[in-house]
Amino acid sequence: MTDGLAITGAAVANCLGTDNPTVFDRAFAGIEAFSPATAFFEFPFSTALGILPALEASGDDGLACTPTRVANVALASVRQLRPAVRAAALRWGARRIAYVFASSTGGLEETERSLAPDPRLPSSSGGYRYADHGIDATSAAVARYFGIEGACMALSTACSSSFKALASAARLIHHGLADAVVVGSADSLCRTTVFGFHSLGLLAPTATTPFALGRCGITLGEGSAYVLIERDTEVTRGHALGWIAGMGAASDAFHHTSPHPDGLGGQLCMRQALDRAGLTPNDIDYVSAHGTGTRLNDTAEAVAVSRVFERPIPLTATKSLTGHTLGSAGLTSLVLAIESLRRQEIPATLRATPVDDTLGVAIVDRRTPARLQHVLVNAFGFGGSNASVVVSQRPRRS
Repeated sequence: MTDGLAITGAAVANCLGTDNPTVFDRAFAGIEAFSPATAFFEFPFSTALGILPALEASGDDGLACTPTRVANVALASVRQLRPAVRAAALRWGARRIAYVFASSTGGLEETERSLAPDPRLPSSSGGYRYADHGIDATSAAVARYFGIEGACMALSTACSSSFKALASAARLIHHGLADAVVVGSADSLCRTTVFGFHSLGLLAPTATTPFALGRCGITLGEGSAYVLIERDTEVTRGHALGWIAGMGAASDAFHHTSPHPDGLGGQLCMRQALDRAGLTPNDIDYVSAHGTGTRLNDTAEAVAVSRVFERPIPLTATKSLTGHTLGSAGLTSLVLAIESLRRQEIPATLRATPVDDTLGVAIVDRRTPARLQHVLVNAFGFGGSNASVVVSQRPRRS
């Protein structure tokens, strides 16, 4: 069970903006924020990308590591979360706060700069440093920035990475190894990823159109998302932005890059998240879909949602706003769901019309006020590495 996990801090940055207010306001206003791929690199094909706006300098408010692209993407969220982490350190002590980081590409873009220099992509480090390239390249620096001294780890499970990190963080708390955990994720754009998705035939030539009749692929983006989760106490209840009610994970291992046609893994992890939250499908107010915009993924997810809920539950796809931020996708959608609960509004799925009626799902294609208590968020990855999280406005037990 995941009862008693309060979300006391949340931060996000992506193509919509580098601070929470900007991202939230633009997301719920349905602002288009994608750029032509040529704004990043001259690719021999057309596609759109979600590029993080340039970060503003903030004195000595940087990370004590090489300023790689992924480090700067992470910093956009990290600096926003710092006050909440410092407050938690006063409650628990620095040694009782852990850090779990997730990424899909890590410092791969730095690897590209070192191995294949290009004058259009200026080098950040000026030379090859192995420590700048791993999934954990920024972890120690971020922990020092926060001033926390608990367990520090990094993991990668493709597009479900940040939710698998969240599950690891919950286990640290439930086993008494931490009282609070910073859970973070960051992925930056790199040529390898863009070329890789293109080679699989998964990139859309223009902005992605999840669940639309003419959908044809993914729009990649870069971004970071962080949450601070804490053990349930009277004090943390006073600081909670929302609650992790239940989490589920499944690996159907159907294919390296294609989903099970019946969304088997998705069904399993959604049911598990509901069971662990002590909720029924009827308790969920809407589903924040993985919603990549590819024909196979959207079809498989629609089948899975239909079989779990057995009713036309509202479904929205935030990747139409942020792009597919890879390892950060799950936490990005989760942070937007927390804001959705605060605003009591469901963000729109952009460019979803005309909807593919054969999918049998109720796509939210406009900003929609609603009474919201519980949201289920999906993050599905290559190889059938799937995860779902139920986030709630209030704790189960009061």
